[in-house]
Amino acid sequence: MKKRTVSILLLIAMLAALSGCSSLFKKEYLSVSEYADDTNDGLSNDISRISDYEGLKDAIISMVNSHKTEGRLRFTDYEGALPGDISRAWSEVKSESALASYAVEYMPYYLSPIATYYEAVVYITYKHTQGEIDAIRYVTGKPQLAEAIDPILDSMGSYTAIRITSPTITEEEVKNAVYKAYAANPAACVVMPVVNVRMHPQSGMHRIIEIELEYGWKLSELQKMKSALVNKINELSRSLSSDKDAVFAMSAYNKLAKSCTYDSAGTLGGGRIGFNSGLSSTAYGALIEGNADSLGIALAYSALCHATGIECVVVNGSLDNEEHSWNIIKIEETYYHVDVSASSALGIGNTFMRSDLQMQVKYTWDKSLYPECNGVKSYHDVLSRNF
Repeated sequence: MKKRTVSILLLIAMLAALSGCSSLFKKEYLSVSEYADDTNDGLSNDISRISDYEGLKDAIISMVNSHKTEGRLRFTDYEGALPGDISRAWSEVKSESALASYAVEYMPYYLSPIATYYEAVVYITYKHTQGEIDAIRYVTGKPQLAEAIDPILDSMGSYTAIRITSPTITEEEVKNAVYKAYAANPAACVVMPVVNVRMHPQSGMHRIIEIELEYGWKLSELQKMKSALVNKINELSRSLSSDKDAVFAMSAYNKLAKSCTYDSAGTLGGGRIGFNSGLSSTAYGALIEGNADSLGIALAYSALCHATGIECVVVNGSLDNEEHSWNIIKIEETYYHVDVSASSALGIGNTFMRSDLQMQVKYTWDKSLYPECNGVKSYHDVLSRNF
């Protein structure tokens, strides 16, 4: 009886197959896997999970630091008021973060409710590329600023960005740092550029400073002038070489005083800091053209000292209540005043290796900006080799 029943079932199956009724034995495949909430950190590498306001700000800063152009912010159990918090957080990040202030143009977002949470899609448009951000120079404070500017002047570049740690840095201090770098090595870019400064943000411990430089000359012209100036400085340095800094300093003084005509009237602009007054106020005017005002002569003297390793700064002050520039040099750990441009009017005895006390009879300057000069030796000691 069993065998007969099995045979009948087999026959029915065969007949069903021949008649096209395949649905009778059709199978449904069910894939079963463990349920996972996609808000879990391990499954949301591209999503920032946020529960409070500080987390929101941190997520935006993280996107900017990674130069992301798009991201998703998921708000779960968020303690705050959306969407107002997103706008406020972005405004604060923009005003507090140096990189966000410098690099980001704008940040639109779209907020959507999804089941038990909210999700915002954020888009960031940048003003600067990742390459431009990577090119930012870093300095730890104001004293290092001029050194960071040196390379851009030496290449006669027109733009640089510097990140600095200083809550008190001002635009004027940045411009003075550019001037300081130029005065320390006047052959770097020949002329003092006009400087434009932008700060990002306007206040805070960390800021990115954009510096734009305008030289007023074509780059090809500057390069030719620089080549001629560097060759002249090297030629003079070799001819004035000495194993004693004091002897070189006096030889350079005499050489410059004899070879350069002093433009005492300052007909091409005088010695105003940061003013691109033409070649009369440059080392090029003093050493190549043989005509310069007090600033140009002071820069030329600084360039000669720089070439031989003598510490030398350009002082901007006044002589007999008229704008005037001169130098301070360091000889054997002691600082002295030197004013080559006044050599014909006052004589070497009154203008070479002078102390603050001796200079202040006719000269005035901001003593807080320059080294104290308290040396007691003079050019007579140089002549007698008393060093």
